[in-house]
Amino acid sequence: MSNCRIRTLTLNPAVDRTVHIEDFAVNQVNRIGWSRLDAGGKGINVSKSIHGFGGLSEAYGIVAGSAGGFIENYLSDLNIGYNFVWTDGESRTNIKIVDPRNNTHTDINDQGPVVTEKALAELEIQLFTGVNPDTIFVFSGSIGRGPPIDIYKRWIAKARSFGARTILDADGEALRLGLEAVPTLVKPNIHELERLLGLNSLDKDSLPLGKIANAAKTLLARETEWVVVSLGSGGALFLGQKITLFARGIPVQVQSTVGAGDAMVAALALSLERRDPLSAMVTAAVGAGTAAVATEGTAVPSREALEHYRSLVTFEIIEEEL
Repeated sequence: MSNCRIRTLTLNPAVDRTVHIEDFAVNQVNRIGWSRLDAGGKGINVSKSIHGFGGLSEAYGIVAGSAGGFIENYLSDLNIGYNFVWTDGESRTNIKIVDPRNNTHTDINDQGPVVTEKALAELEIQLFTGVNPDTIFVFSGSIGRGPPIDIYKRWIAKARSFGARTILDADGEALRLGLEAVPTLVKPNIHELERLLGLNSLDKDSLPLGKIANAAKTLLARETEWVVVSLGSGGALFLGQKITLFARGIPVQVQSTVGAGDAMVAALALSLERRDPLSAMVTAAVGAGTAAVATEGTAVPSREALEHYRSLVTFEIIEEEL
């Protein structure tokens, strides 16, 4: 049984192969300058960032094949706790193409194995063993093939029945249905928010922040405490029941956009665990996302990088209910 308060879930883990290709071109022979392999999937990336930032978590998920073995060994080498259920098939390998000349980042993501009901049931038992009100769950990423589309909704509701807190970082129907179970914190990016609400051109460069904030407020129904909308290089919006903050982005040389949102979620989970004041949560989340962008591939941002960038974060209150 895990003693970690933070439990991350990755239903569709991956091996991420990041390759650097100067002047990448479609329908052409491309030469790789260098490459690296990392264990990935959003929940695993969150656990990696929590570890890099000096915290503790346990990663839960479903793995298969030689790629699953690589993922376990990778986490073991980092001393990150994990509790995986094994299934038939092969965990996916994703390719991340970084072209520094043209400043592009192209993702080619595989599907992963079909998850059985038996594997899900075994995972559920492990995931909720020893849960108490101090537990924080991070439900993030795609659900893969096999799990029911409302799996996050079911497990958020179950976590709430134990008094545990939950963070939801998903897209599409998994996000929409998960919101019905009222997570403690939800972190869509601006494009996920747009798809969720059926809005057109909800872009940080073309719409006032107030309009984006008003759209995001619809996610604050009932007992959800925080909605955090990441705006990429534009920063992030933080919406609570009585306050809305805007944190500005920090200009950096982009090394990889992979895992930036996951690093933000890691910082948010640590802030919930420590019950940090709002100002500390804001600077940590934006600093973490920036540290990840400035780090190659899906490698772990360091605590020193987090502290450096969080010291540069500035924010303003754009609405407050006194």
